[in-house]
Amino acid sequence: MARSQLSHGQTALVRRALATAQKEIERAERKFHQTIRSLWSTPVRAAQRSNSTTSRVSIPASSGTGKPAPVQTAITKVLSKRRKGLTMERLQEALPQFDQKSLLNATFAMRQKGLIEFDRSGLGRGVYRWQD
Repeated sequence: MARSQLSHGQTALVRRALATAQKEIERAERKFHQTIRSLWSTPVRAAQRSNSTTSRVSIPASSGTGKPAPVQTAITKVLSKRRKGLTMERLQEALPQFDQKSLLNATFAMRQKGLIEFDRSGLGRGVYRWQD
């Protein structure tokens, strides 16, 4: 009897591992297809269009990994020094040179990238925290 229970536990473990692996494969496939789609959607330069006798050369798409905006750099410097995080009001006080709209846009972009998190678990207003 104990042997059948053990095998059920092992079966469950293997099934969970397979499910996790399947999700990772699907995620990688989605990323691959998005990359291929973006490469196909890049415009062909006029020089390449007119010069049809030569073979086509693929134009590398920009990866979008340039320098972050100055407001994002400033937010990074302020939040990385704070362990407990800052509310939007405190962030505005710490960075008076940026208006609220630019701070909201920058924090949104940084949340999408996973650089910071917005924590609503505490009492009162939500807090922006630096992700280590």
